[in-house]
Amino acid sequence: MTNSKILKLTKNLIKFPSTRENLEIQEEIMDFAIDYFKKENVFIKRFSRNDVYSLVINLKREKNPLLFLNGHLDVVPADKKDFVPKVKGNRLYGRGSGDMKGAVAVMMEVLRYFSKKKQKPSLGLMLTCDEEIGGANGVGYLLRDKKYKAKLAFIPDGGENLKTVVVEEKGVLHLKIKTFGKSAHGSKPWEGENAIDKLIKIYFKIRKIIPELEKREWKNSLNLGKIYGGEAKNKVPDCAEMELDIRLVGDRDRKKIFDEIKKIVKNYEGKIEIIAKGDFFSQNKDDEFIKKYAEAVKEELGKKNFFIRKEGASDARYFSEKNIPVIITKINCKNIHSKDEWMDIEEQEKLYRILIKFVSSI
Repeated sequence: MTNSKILKLTKNLIKFPSTRENLEIQEEIMDFAIDYFKKENVFIKRFSRNDVYSLVINLKREKNPLLFLNGHLDVVPADKKDFVPKVKGNRLYGRGSGDMKGAVAVMMEVLRYFSKKKQKPSLGLMLTCDEEIGGANGVGYLLRDKKYKAKLAFIPDGGENLKTVVVEEKGVLHLKIKTFGKSAHGSKPWEGENAIDKLIKIYFKIRKIIPELEKREWKNSLNLGKIYGGEAKNKVPDCAEMELDIRLVGDRDRKKIFDEIKKIVKNYEGKIEIIAKGDFFSQNKDDEFIKKYAEAVKEELGKKNFFIRKEGASDARYFSEKNIPVIITKINCKNIHSKDEWMDIEEQEKLYRILIKFVSSI
């Protein structure tokens, strides 16, 4: 396997602006993935649920392989130029290079490598298009409704680099809160009822429940991601909305926090909606598969991997829900979800070799 082959595949994947808004493009990138395996002896199943496309590709005709490689092909919105991949030194720039089309390209090539073997391992690949919006209709659907399962899942979508394995991820609770008021002229605010004022009051009461954090504190967190309302500066707004991203260090707080927020919103006659939710993820670092993976990492990198916990969430929570162990790691990359996202090309090649060794050992 040459670096150029995986790199070329990654570039082709980046060229698809596969954001949630581009459902047609998401369908096209799935077509591309299917076409990539058309000459291989594999078994492909395609799914669609609530406008979310998914693929399951197995080396054997089975629903429960020993190992599922898992990745997502959806990305967050970006400028058109960010979907034009560029190589600078040892970095590949482009939206999705790090999160996580570079890793998907590796896993596609790993599956294709083993598909050519006479003795094929019990190996499958799941590709989905909704991880960035919660994963419920992708991995969640495949595991809960279609009853796929495995002894182990591998998700290169978390951590800092190939030397890290994530053993804890925070739970997720995404909320939309709406408030209502009464319109009036801005010069006579007493004649109206300001919906934005209500929204702000709600936010600061929620902030008392979930205080601001110092850097790297492993506690519940709150981010006000969107707030909008009003039509003109001289008009009292009669409607306003905000969207909150709450991350939880354990599942025990979820109901308590949500019930408290519901009570606050109700006091201001507002409405609350759960946009997305995901369980806290925890993995036993002494799992036998993780130990074997650590051996493959040490053989390739010359160093042991070390275990970390990360604030972000991934589709690992759906596997964990089914008591399926998950190895979470990541190719070294930076600027995820922002300008100049890049991925380390050498680490991409190393992940390929690590996976070949690991799959061959289990």
